[in-house]
Amino acid sequence: MDYFAGLDVSMEETHVCVVDRDGAVIHEIKVPSTPADIKTALAGAPACRRVVFETGRMAPMLHHGLTGCGVPVICMESRQARQALKSFATHKTDRNDARGLAHLARTGFFKPVHVKSLPAHAIRSLIIARKKLVGQRVTLENQIRGLAVVFGV
Repeated sequence: MDYFAGLDVSMEETHVCVVDRDGAVIHEIKVPSTPADIKTALAGAPACRRVVFETGRMAPMLHHGLTGCGVPVICMESRQARQALKSFATHKTDRNDARGLAHLARTGFFKPVHVKSLPAHAIRSLIIARKKLVGQRVTLENQIRGLAVVFGV
């Protein structure tokens, strides 16, 4: 039998829902949002063919952490997930979102998103930090120049 999981990720907790190929909920649990805790939660259920979660701030860390543990994770576009999840549940809760993502994993009705490597994220972070620092330096120079003009300097 095939099993599929959906992860609704937030900064502190992740709701995990595992369904079978007929859509029956097999396993539901709430765990801390770390790859080790999520892997442990998934180990308490039958082996999943696909594990789906949405893009977000935690996506790179979770994707690479879970892939390194051998979990077949797929990251999907959050806007597409939001549109699809509207039809699954009447109330938007983390638990219902995890169930909806598990059903999306089961049906295959989603578009996978490429998750950049951790070194690519590190380089991007450095570029953004440099841009911010240069902008702050220019702002500070302009403020000093503006104050100095008042005194004729």
